[in-house]
Amino acid sequence: MSVTAETINATAARGLGLAGMMLQGVKPDMFARLPVQDGRPVQTNHAAFVFGHLSIYPSRIFLAGGEDPEPVRIPEAHEEVFKVGSVCHDDPDGTVYPAMDEVVKSFQRGYSEVLKLVAGWDEEKLGGRHELGEAYQNMFPTLGVVTNFLLTSHVMMHLGQVSAWRRMMGLGSAM
Repeated sequence: MSVTAETINATAARGLGLAGMMLQGVKPDMFARLPVQDGRPVQTNHAAFVFGHLSIYPSRIFLAGGEDPEPVRIPEAHEEVFKVGSVCHDDPDGTVYPAMDEVVKSFQRGYSEVLKLVAGWDEEKLGGRHELGEAYQNMFPTLGVVTNFLLTSHVMMHLGQVSAWRRMMGLGSAM
């Protein structure tokens, strides 16, 4: 494994381990619920939204590297409710978001597969351009940089949202 791929994967694996910890004590009936304070819902991202949103990005990394994303693709209907710009809704009846086990399985499958993919990328590939278009190219000039961002900073930023949600839901720290 190249040094860059090893660095990305080791850092990503640590974050993904934390993702599993964030699910400790989370029950399916609370997974897609907004916390309530002073009798009103707190508009934040709940665990269902975060894990579903993050499940979109393994396919983006496959595409960035010019690979077929089919092994990690989530259903189009799921992508629609979890995409950037979507509002996180309270879902007490389970009609907006997929079930917890489905979302978590998509998340785990996607990141497991993408880590295997990245492990096979050499320095030349990681130092080259990616296939995500001009907007991403301007922010993240190489495949290695965009992959590193999507597997580390992006994941950890959203896991911070789950950490705050856990506390508001009375679950406390996952650490």
